[in-house]
Amino acid sequence: MSEPIATPVCAPQDPIGRSLFFLSRTFAATGGLVLVAVSIMSVFSIASRALTGNAVLGDFELVQIGSAVAVAAFLPWGQMRGSHVFVDFFTTGLRPCMRAWLDGLGALLLAICAAIVAWRMMIGTVDLRASSETSMLLGVPTWYAYMLMSPSFALLAATAFYTSSRKFREQPA
Repeated sequence: MSEPIATPVCAPQDPIGRSLFFLSRTFAATGGLVLVAVSIMSVFSIASRALTGNAVLGDFELVQIGSAVAVAAFLPWGQMRGSHVFVDFFTTGLRPCMRAWLDGLGALLLAICAAIVAWRMMIGTVDLRASSETSMLLGVPTWYAYMLMSPSFALLAATAFYTSSRKFREQPA
């Protein structure tokens, strides 16, 4: 494991790349704020349970919704930084051009999957809103979470298409 723990983040130089980079970073920061809010609420609920015997009503529902929204918001930033987990056991002996091609193919497959997930989440949002499904304790409409996660998966698809095209263009001869 000779890789550095933190790699410097360099923004792309082209306009599309810069826009995707900025949007991805904004989504990740928003996801971080959601996690901080969920953490504060959890600490308050645990302290309240310890001191008064009563927890915050529906705390686990809020943790589930907030965590799902936050994790989805982090995915595009991970793609733009190239910090997703790579299993390169079988590709370490390949030529750099072949590894770049495989990385581009992986990003393209991720883009297709993320686009399908975003599309299906948008359809799910409409269906859940029509069915008026809510959470058990708080009565929070479940379509809210889908609505908040759909843009993250759409942005993940866009960033994956972008990184895929960059990998295919930057292949060494």
